[in-house]
Order: sequence, then structure tokens, then C-alpha cells
Amino acid sequence: MSNAGTQIDQPPLSFENAPESDSELRKRLAIETIITQREEVAYAIMEQLSTTHFSECMQETMEATQRRLMFIWPVVKFENPELYTFLQKSTVGTLFALPWYLTWFGHSLNSYKSVVRLYDYFLASPIYTPIFVTAAILLYRSNEILKEDCDMASVHCLLSRLPEDLPFEELLKTSSTLFNKYSLTVIEKDVDEMIRNENEQRKAEEKRILERRKKTSRPVTASKSLGLIQWLPNVLTSKSVLVTTAVSIVVGVCAYYYKNQYLAAGIS
Repeated sequence: MSNAGTQIDQPPLSFENAPESDSELRKRLAIETIITQREEVAYAIMEQLSTTHFSECMQETMEATQRRLMFIWPVVKFENPELYTFLQKSTVGTLFALPWYLTWFGHSLNSYKSVVRLYDYFLASPIYTPIFVTAAILLYRSNEILKEDCDMASVHCLLSRLPEDLPFEELLKTSSTLFNKYSLTVIEKDVDEMIRNENEQRKAEEKRILERRKKTSRPVTASKSLGLIQWLPNVLTSKSVLVTTAVSIVVGVCAYYYKNQYLAAGIS
């Protein structure tokens, strides 16, 4: 793909020095190459970005990136509490936004013009601007989102498919407004509180599950023991009755037999 108006899929380009495990880096390199028309320029750009804008994405784990994506939620909460509550209730998480953040929307948009405009905007903006663009998109689509079923599968499916007619110029203006309106310090504090609450809820849920298991296992053991205690005397009683009856029958038969023998001997 080299001309404006064509579509971006995953360009069949090979970069020997790109980490084999980082497919998203390859996509960014491919997009930069497409935009600049020069592979060496793309490498130079990506080398610089890998130590600035994408430094968190280049770490061994995705923990820092996942935490950064959570910065979306405070912005949405401050601007549209109803939408925030809905998204949290759906437990959709931030996975839908991961390719947006890793590739600056290059992996998710088909419009060459939109991708180039976004790259131009991100290169000229502070590092975390893609977070605010993501929040702007969610806020713009709020009515559509709130009409969806409030479950993870439905909401994730809706959010992960970006409409082709998004008004990006309007969204970029909204993003800049949001960035200037909310400081990263305030947002980070809110995220830290969210993480603490989630950890506490998870621990409380694990404790409830453990207690429920204990309560469930105790009656079962007690009932089994009680049943055994009740069953054992019954078995012993039944066996005693059976033995007593059998002995009585044998004694009766023997008495009858010997009586007949004695009578026969007396008669003879």
C-alpha cells in the first residue's frame, strides 16, 4: 500500500532487526515505512519512539501497558458517569483498546488518510495522547454503547470495531480539550484507587468462596458421620435379630427331632 485512499491491512514487509515476538512493533514499522516511503526513515522514527512514546510497550511484560490503558476510565467517569458505570458493570476491561494504543490505531482503521492524520497528531503531541483519543471515541459513541446489552461479550464486540465514519478532526479537538482539562496526576491517583478497590474486591470474593466451601464441606462430613452412626446400630440390630432367630429355629428343630427319637424308642 503506497497511495492515499488505499486500505491498510498487515503489509507483507520483513524487518530483520525487529523483535520476533513483537508483532505490534512490526506493524508500526510497516505503517511508518508506508507513510514515509523510506524504510531507513521508518527505523529511525521507531528507534526514537521506542524510548519515548512506546517505551512501556517495549517492556518484557504488558503490565505497564495494561495499567496505562486504565487511564481511560477516570476521563470517561469525569465526563460521563453513566457511561462509565455501564462499562464497568459490563466488565469489558481495556482489551478492546490494546491494538489502538500499540499501533496508534493503524491496525484497526482501513482509511489511509485517517491513519496518517492520527500519526501526525500523536507525533506532535504528548506521549499519552492516544489514551485521551480513546476516551474521546468512547464518549462520542456513548449513545450507541448504552443501547448495547450490558455484558462483556456484546460490549467488547461493539467497541473493538471502529466505525469508518468517525469524525477524527472533532475527536482530536475533544482529545486535546480532555488532556488540558485533566492532569495525569489526578488520573493516576484515581487509577491507583481503582486498582486497590479491585484487589480488595478480589480478596473479599476469594474469602467468600473459601468460607462457602468450608460451610459446604462441614455438613457433608457431619451428615456422613451421623448417617454412619445411625446405620451401624441398625445393621447390628438386624444381625442380632437374624442370629437370634436362626438359633431359635435350629434349637426348635433339634428339640423336635430328639423328641421324636425318644418317642420312637419308648414305643419300640
